[in-house]
Amino acid sequence: MNGGDFAALDRMIQACRALARLPELAAPIAARNVEAELRASASAGRAPDGTAWAPRKRDGGKPLANAANAISVKALGTVVLIVLTGHHVFHHFGAGGKPKRRIIPQGSIPSKLGNAIRLGFVTPFRQHVKGGRP
Repeated sequence: MNGGDFAALDRMIQACRALARLPELAAPIAARNVEAELRASASAGRAPDGTAWAPRKRDGGKPLANAANAISVKALGTVVLIVLTGHHVFHHFGAGGKPKRRIIPQGSIPSKLGNAIRLGFVTPFRQHVKGGRP
C-alpha cells in the first residue's frame, strides 16, 4: 500500500463514522417529505393510507377542506413529530359524534410515508458516503 491508499482508507473510515449521524441529518428532510405527503392526502380528502373520507352528512360535499393546514411536521433530533391541531383532532378520532376521518397516521406507517422517510436519507447518505456522487 502507498500513501494514496492509506488516504483513501482514511476517507472510507471517516465516511463510515459519519453514518452514525445519518438519522439526525435525514430527519429534517424526512419531516418535510412527510408533511408534504400528509398535506396532499388531506387536501385530496383521503386518509394517509389512501382511504377516501366519508362525505359530509349535510350535503354530501368534501369534508375538512382546511385539514391540510392543521398538520405540522418537524424533526426533533432523530424523531419526526407529526402534530394535528384544532377541531380536526375530533374528526381524526371520531369524537363527539363526528365521523372518523384519519388525517395523520395512527398505528402502522403507510407505504407512501415510509417512502417519504426513506427519501430523507438519500441526500445525506450520498454526501457522507459517496462524496455527493450518485
